[in-house]
Amino acid sequence: MKNKIIVLGIVTIIVFANLLFTNSGCSSPATTLGTTANGITNTFALLPIDIVVQSQKVADTFSWKSFIAMNWPADINTCGPDTSNGNTILNGKGPVVWETYLSSGQVFVEAPATPSQWCSNNNALTSLTHLPQKVQDLARKTGVYRFIHRISKSSPHVLGQAVGGPLVDQNGRFARYEVRMNVDEYNFITTKGLWNKAGQNKYAADSTTITMPAGPTTFGPNGAMEFKAAWKVLGKGDDTSKFYKIKAIVYNDDSGDPSPGENPVTLGLVGLHIAHKTALQRNWVWSTFEQADNLTRSFYNANCDTCTPNLPLPGSNYKELNPDGSPINKPTQVKRVNAVEDPFADSINIYFQSLLKGSVWANYKLVSTQWLFAETMTPSFLANSVQETYVQGPHPASYGGFPLRIDQAYYTDSLYQPFAKGISASCMGCHYVSTLPALPTKADFSFIFGEAH
Repeated sequence: MKNKIIVLGIVTIIVFANLLFTNSGCSSPATTLGTTANGITNTFALLPIDIVVQSQKVADTFSWKSFIAMNWPADINTCGPDTSNGNTILNGKGPVVWETYLSSGQVFVEAPATPSQWCSNNNALTSLTHLPQKVQDLARKTGVYRFIHRISKSSPHVLGQAVGGPLVDQNGRFARYEVRMNVDEYNFITTKGLWNKAGQNKYAADSTTITMPAGPTTFGPNGAMEFKAAWKVLGKGDDTSKFYKIKAIVYNDDSGDPSPGENPVTLGLVGLHIAHKTALQRNWVWSTFEQADNLTRSFYNANCDTCTPNLPLPGSNYKELNPDGSPINKPTQVKRVNAVEDPFADSINIYFQSLLKGSVWANYKLVSTQWLFAETMTPSFLANSVQETYVQGPHPASYGGFPLRIDQAYYTDSLYQPFAKGISASCMGCHYVSTLPALPTKADFSFIFGEAH
């Protein structure tokens, strides 16, 4: 009897593991992703569950599966993937799934307003009430209800990237950013009252740590997820066929005036962070993708030998365009400072790009996946060239001489400051120091709470 119980237990574990592995990116990509002779199938529309087997190759496969699922064409009535009528990611059309999720600006609203309802009349694309009046008027006049105004991924109130100011493309236009969250994170934030400062203060009085949902919980089926997208205005010299594109209104935060010149504009996606807190990855999985032309064309001039790489704009009062719509600033010469410590990224990219051949998504690549491998942050350093342009260095990569282990229960050196000079970019290392605004309460690797009013 005892032997039968043991055998039954082993079989149960194997069956459960197989179910997880089918949606976790384990083994080789070709044997775990439900591929057929025809390539992409509807199984790719399913978000992967977790990184079950501890391997960088598995982690990178998990990232690519997440990228495909989240960039699958969306059903705007459910804010989930649309697999009807042969719809697949290969058609390159949007909105895609993550674009139907609420933006941080629709959740962290100023009283007496309250957060937008989840997936209400495709609220994520058409909500106007939180926007400046001139932008609302332009939207109604043009019929374009997509708005990209941030020139910082860290905060709508920061004029530029987290450090270093705006990023300027080769046409003299600012890169622009947006931040969105999935339903699990939305439910957690709204249920806990964390969308405003009063609610955060109340929460902090009872707890020293925020713990976002991980894996299937009462807040949702997948665990908390955040998306940080980088866009560029497509123009002279850009091969528009190689970008996922949207039509959007761009405007300036300081005055709320729509930007001079053509508006709405066509934007191309140039970078995408996907952060996902899973049951096995309590410090989140950090997947970062870039468009293939970032470092050869869009943000780099191969003919400029005298261009200083990754040089921030001088000053702090940044303006993008003259009144006639002509650019004011010189382009940023973007280069990658440190090679990514990921021996599998190139081969994984080739595999998935081949599956996506013929679509715009074949022009995107995984930079790498940062995750906890045997309790160690792996790879140690990771930067997206268009989202962490000015915090990549130095070379070789360094924590500034401070021993550092990232763990919710153990932090080896409180002197570590991720934005200090001499510290190289690290997704997990940077986000580890996040807290509620002006409070010591740790914010579970998320800076999104800093947008509260």
